[in-house]
Amino acid sequence: MLIKKNIFTKINLINLLISLFPLSFIIGNLAININIVLVCLLGLTIYGMKILQVNKKIYRYLIYSFFLYIILITLVKNLPNLNVSDLYQEHIIKSFLFLRFLILFLVINKLFEKNEFNLKLFFISCAFFSFIVSIDILIQLVFGQDLIGNTGIDNHLSGFFGDELIAGGYVQKFSLFFIFFIFVNFFNNNNFKTKFYQISLFFIFLIIIILTGNRMSVLLYLFSIFTFFLMEKKFKEILILITLFSALIFLSLKYFLIVDPQSINSRFDHRVKNFYGSTVDIFLKAPKLFYFNSIDDEEITKVVPGYNVHSLGSSGYLIHLNSGVQVFKKNKIFGGGLKSFRLNCQYGKNQTCNTHPHNYLIEILVDTGILGLTLIYLIFISAAVNFIRLYNQNLNSHYRFIGIPFFLIIFFEFFPLRSTGSFFTTGVAVIIFLFLPILINASKFIYLKKL
Repeated sequence: MLIKKNIFTKINLINLLISLFPLSFIIGNLAININIVLVCLLGLTIYGMKILQVNKKIYRYLIYSFFLYIILITLVKNLPNLNVSDLYQEHIIKSFLFLRFLILFLVINKLFEKNEFNLKLFFISCAFFSFIVSIDILIQLVFGQDLIGNTGIDNHLSGFFGDELIAGGYVQKFSLFFIFFIFVNFFNNNNFKTKFYQISLFFIFLIIIILTGNRMSVLLYLFSIFTFFLMEKKFKEILILITLFSALIFLSLKYFLIVDPQSINSRFDHRVKNFYGSTVDIFLKAPKLFYFNSIDDEEITKVVPGYNVHSLGSSGYLIHLNSGVQVFKKNKIFGGGLKSFRLNCQYGKNQTCNTHPHNYLIEILVDTGILGLTLIYLIFISAAVNFIRLYNQNLNSHYRFIGIPFFLIIFFEFFPLRSTGSFFTTGVAVIIFLFLPILINASKFIYLKKL
């Protein structure tokens, strides 16, 4: 007798909701938050209080300590000032609302512990929507507007994201699922034709990210690909080819900028030189500036023709980073509580105010101090080390390729030497606390259904 399998189960529903996160990013923060709430509520319905039981004790203690500490330090720092500004009350409320990401973490973790996470559905969703966003960006390039009529902004191709210049970051992250989904299902041999397709896939998405104008996303994508080929030793020939090809692009670009600055679009010329100059500027000046909160105004060097590195004004990020470091110095151990940067920053020489200091590490130091930074980075470092150890155990390439996108995304989210948004915003936090439990449970991949 044929038994009809019921597909309308709570487990299938929660996996469907999780697979919709890539779509939620396209729609916006409201959709992301609605999705988080639905996943959390359904997870609590399925597992009840059992979600609190994290099998790996080290992660249980660290994750609970981090979220509890955020609430406690925010209360301590903000309660005495409730009558001063509404911001203090707002920050206390946000510290409790931030617990939704703890519940999200626990639900995803429990799904993996029970071998009930539908990894194939999640991969397909990430791959599909990264492909759709990439196509939309190309349509915007060719026709001047995308599928929903957005025209881009300030020479950036933003696609579905409209006024938010985050399309590059979206493709930089989620395209990895498309690439490795193709690897797992179609490129299961290592002949020359396969290698050609592999290289082509990487460079197609690289071109898409370059077109968005998000320079940091380009770098993170290149570093992600380089890291993968460095870890996957059997692809060392591809690593050599990509390195040589990238070097050729860089040298050609540098040649055209120096010899014939008018040979390419002047705005692109300016953006490349500004990014390169600002990067060198930060590396040269940041250590002394962070320590003394001052720096000599003499010209240090000329790194690119037409771009002189001689003032802090040459890099807006440097001022924001220094402002964060100076605020951190006021509360080094415990921090100032959630969202405290805008309360404690000040305008002045070498300093400015904003909602966050444009760097995750500095922001976490400002808000939670060395103690909070230690807690969250111990989770990340422990998960990363365990994954690398598992990766090097010569597992079947299928399972290595499943895990590598999660590792690369989390690794470069926590990478300290980069400009960022705010760690405690919805878009960033959902990536961190959705992918971290997956990375932590990488050893479970072998028990899940193949893609």
